[in-house]
Amino acid sequence: MDIGVFLPNYGPMATPDFIVDVARQAEELGYSYAAVCDHLFMDAKNAKVMSNVGTVDARTPNGDRPNWYDALTTLAYVAGITKKIRLMTNIYVLALRHPLSVAREVTTIDVLSKGRVALGVGVGWYNDEFVAAGVAFDSRGEITDESIRVMKEVWTKERPSFNGEYTKFRNIEFYPKTVQKPHPPIYIGGYITDGRQHFGVSTGKRPPALVRAARLGDGWIPCGANVEEVRRGAVMLHDLTREAGGNPREKKIISHNMVSIGKTLGEAKRVAKTSMVERFGSVEAGVERAIVGTPDDAIKRFEDYVEAGASAFIIGFFTPTPREVLSNMKRFSKEILPSLS
Repeated sequence: MDIGVFLPNYGPMATPDFIVDVARQAEELGYSYAAVCDHLFMDAKNAKVMSNVGTVDARTPNGDRPNWYDALTTLAYVAGITKKIRLMTNIYVLALRHPLSVAREVTTIDVLSKGRVALGVGVGWYNDEFVAAGVAFDSRGEITDESIRVMKEVWTKERPSFNGEYTKFRNIEFYPKTVQKPHPPIYIGGYITDGRQHFGVSTGKRPPALVRAARLGDGWIPCGANVEEVRRGAVMLHDLTREAGGNPREKKIISHNMVSIGKTLGEAKRVAKTSMVERFGSVEAGVERAIVGTPDDAIKRFEDYVEAGASAFIIGFFTPTPREVLSNMKRFSKEILPSLS
């Protein structure tokens, strides 16, 4: 079972030293992934909600103005201070960038890290970014689809050519090729249900994220989904994959969940209370969508997600300080991780 952790590249605890501390400790403790989030910018209110802290009154060196370090640049930096842990974006807003630039950056990280990078991408939800970047918000889905095809073209062809709506080139040279063949994994982030969350959601029998994952991706990343949503999403992903002529067994489902571990369920709830209300609308909704409770409770919840279709996890900890994040990483690796191996 692959379990990864978020690197603090954004929010109240985002500092260069703490990014290094989390990355190195994650590798030492046997976590599989180090993941980063992505936005061009974020207003203070939404950034606070997204921050991986239990109490959101924490302050950055800039007061209420949260730091946000670039996702791919952070992964390149972390690649140089680690040797084994896989490096992942969760989630990269692909439509905001030119796909050839992204392909070049990902190739560079993959080669320099000796084949350790994975790309989790999504269409984005924060309209202000698209306005500022001059990208049509309503076109972000089709731009994302085309961008994935562009990257695959330059990663896999000797003399790639592409004639799309947004990107055109003919018979170019694009070297070096990625270490991973045919290319680094591409996972599609997205949602399948309504819920009180700070991000956009998708509904219906053919959620765009799952259609995209079936046709263009190597898997799906549900963010903050409950067990039943992962189960329904897995069934839909498998059906859509077969419809597209693919093999459902080749699709990986990486569930993104926040975690709060305590000696009792009540203690775990208290640590995460503020953030769960901000993210999910209530503590009860947070308990349904996060991993909250004792170590035994957590193991059972992970097992439920696996039974529903999840094959890996990216986790963040509901804790208010860097010291507590590192402490929780150690505790999780000793008391929970061995049972999930």
